Amino acid sequence: MSVKSMTENFPLARYRAGGGHPTGQRNGIEEKLEESFLSHFTQLFNKYAGPNGTWHRDQIGLFMHHVQVENPDGLASYLVDQDELNLPELIKYLTSPCGNILEMAAPQDLTWPLNNYFISSSHNTYLTGNQLSSDSSTEAYRDALLRGCRCIEIDVWDGKEQWKPGFGSEDEAEREMKDVSREAAPRKMGFADRAIIKIGRWAMNKFDPVDPDGKTVDDRLLDVIDAEPRVLHGFTLTKEVVFRDVCQTVKEYTFTTSDLPLIVSLEVHCSPLQQGAMVNIMEEVWADYLLPAPEFESDCLPSPHELRNKILIKVKYVPEDGKGNGKDTPDSTDDESMLEVVVEGDEKKVKKVKPPKIVPRLSRLGIHTRGISFKSLEEPEASMPNHIFSLSENAAFAIQRRMPKALFSHNRQFLMRTYPHGMRFDSSNYDPVIFWRAGVQVVALNWQSWDLGMVLNEGMFMGSDGYVLKPEGYRHDPSEQHSIEESHIPSKPLERVAITIRAAQNLPLLSRHDDPAKFIPYVKIGLHTEPDALSAMVDENATAEQVKQIGYSRETGKSKGTSPDFGGETVEFLNVEGVVPELAFLSFRVMNDVPGPDVMAAWACVRLDRLRLGYRFLRLLDKEGMPSKGILLVKSEVREAS
Repeated sequence: MSVKSMTENFPLARYRAGGGHPTGQRNGIEEKLEESFLSHFTQLFNKYAGPNGTWHRDQIGLFMHHVQVENPDGLASYLVDQDELNLPELIKYLTSPCGNILEMAAPQDLTWPLNNYFISSSHNTYLTGNQLSSDSSTEAYRDALLRGCRCIEIDVWDGKEQWKPGFGSEDEAEREMKDVSREAAPRKMGFADRAIIKIGRWAMNKFDPVDPDGKTVDDRLLDVIDAEPRVLHGFTLTKEVVFRDVCQTVKEYTFTTSDLPLIVSLEVHCSPLQQGAMVNIMEEVWADYLLPAPEFESDCLPSPHELRNKILIKVKYVPEDGKGNGKDTPDSTDDESMLEVVVEGDEKKVKKVKPPKIVPRLSRLGIHTRGISFKSLEEPEASMPNHIFSLSENAAFAIQRRMPKALFSHNRQFLMRTYPHGMRFDSSNYDPVIFWRAGVQVVALNWQSWDLGMVLNEGMFMGSDGYVLKPEGYRHDPSEQHSIEESHIPSKPLERVAITIRAAQNLPLLSRHDDPAKFIPYVKIGLHTEPDALSAMVDENATAEQVKQIGYSRETGKSKGTSPDFGGETVEFLNVEGVVPELAFLSFRVMNDVPGPDVMAAWACVRLDRLRLGYRFLRLLDKEGMPSKGILLVKSEVREAS
C-alpha cells in the first residue's frame, strides 16, 4: 500500500502534533468570525480608507508590499492589480490561506548524506507517562509514528523462556501420558531445566562454541527454547509490553505517514540468548524493511532518499575478530544510558547498571548507525562514517561548554544523539534548540509530555515528514575541504522582532465542563535562538545554577473569555544577535490564569524562516496537541540590523 493511500485512512484532523506530522499546508479561516476579529479588521480598514470608504490602488500596493511583505508573484498578487478594495474584500484576503502566518513548508532536498539532517526523535518511546510508574504500551509507538517521529527508542529486557513443543526434560513415559493438545504447547522451565541449560551452555562454550554452520551456543539453544524479550523501563514500577508486539506495531505504522527511513534505537539489557531472540523477531517481523548486510564499508552515509521504506537499527557496535567473535570494548565515559531509576520505599534513587555485552549477530544489524560508547571526540571510532554517539543532555552540554568547535565539527560529518537526563522523573524535556544549534541530528525528547520542548519540536519538523535539511554552514560536503575555522555559518542580527496580539477566537478550554466566562487567557511569546554555534553558550567553569537557557520570553496582559480582545498589545524583542532563521523559533502559548501554576490551554510554534509578516492569523493546537478551532489574530514585524 502506498504512503498516500495509507494516509487517507488517517485524516490529518485526527493526528496529534509534536514532531513532523504532515500539516504543512496553509489553511484559511472557515469558521464564523467573532466580534473580536471583525472589530480589528474594521479598524485596520478604516485606518487606510479614503473618503469614499475604499482603498485605492496606491494604498493597496503600499499595504501589500510594506506591511504584508507579500511575494509579488504569490497567491495574493491579484489584489495589487485592483483599482479599489472594500472591507469584505480585505476580510476575504486576511482570512484566506494568504492570511496564515505560517509559510508553506519548502520541499526537502533528501539527497544529502544522513548526517546533514535534523531527525524528529523520541526518547523512551514506550512510556505513556512518567518515568517511574506509567505503562509501557504499543499504543505509544503508534502515536509517535503517526505524529511524524523518525527515531524511536526500545528498551529491551529478558522475558519469558520456555521449551518449544516436543522439547524439555520430561522423560518419554511422562510425555506419552500427555494428550495431544498439551504435547503441542510450549512447556515452562523448571529449576532443573535451568540448571541443565547452564551446565550445557558452559560445556558447549568450552568445547563446541560455534558449529559448522556458524551458529553460536545461544543460537542453537533457540532451536529448542522460546524466548520473548520484554520492553519496559528497568528497575521502576512501569508496566511491560512484549518486544514482539512492539515490532509488529512498528511494522504496521512506520510508513503510514512517510516513507522516509526510521531509526530504531535499541537499549539492550538482555542475555545473549534473548538478544538472539530479538534478532529472530526483528528479521521475522520487519523482513525486507531491514537493510541487507553491506558488501563493503562505505566512506559516507547514504541519503534519506536512498533509505526510503527502510528501518535502521541503532545498537552498540561490537568489533569482531576473524572468527566472528565479538571483542571487548571499553565502557563509555558517559554511561548515563545505564543509569536506572530505583524506587526504594518512598525514595527515588539512581542505580548504575553494568551494560550487557552485545552479541555480534545483533551488533551486525547496526549498519549505518553503529552505537559507539563515547570517550572523547578524538578517539579513533569518532571518525568512523557510520558511528553515532549517544549522550545525555548534561554530558552533551558539558562538551559544548569545553569544546564547542570540536563538537560542531564532529556533528557536521557524523551522527550524534542526545536524550533527557535520567533524573527527569516527570518525563519533562530540555530545550532542543541548544543541541540543534550545535549540529546534533537526533535530539530525542519525551513525547509523552506536552511542554516547551515538544512545542519547539513541532515548530522544527511541522510539514517535514520528520527530516529537516540542516542550514548552510551546518552541512558537510565531502567535495569541499574546509576547516571549521574557514566554514561560514550565515546568521543575522535582528534589531527588532515584534508581535502584536490583536484578538483571539474559539480558544479551547482545559475541560469541556469549564465555564467560558471564567477563562482568563493571556499569551506567552518566546523567541528561541542560541548564540554562535562555535562559541561556548556559557563559561566552562559555570555552575549548574549559573547556566541559563538562551532565549527571550514576554507575555501579554490578561483578558477574559474564549474570544477575547487583547487590544493590540505588542511584545517585542530587541537587538538579538547571531540569528539563524532555520534554527530560531517563535512560540505562542495561551495560558489560563488559575490559582497556583498557570496552565497552557493552547499553543503554536513558527520557525523564523517560515514566519510571514504583517497582519496574520495563527491556528492553535490544544493542550494535547490536537487541532482546535482556536485562532489568534496578530501582526508580526521583523527588522534586521543595518
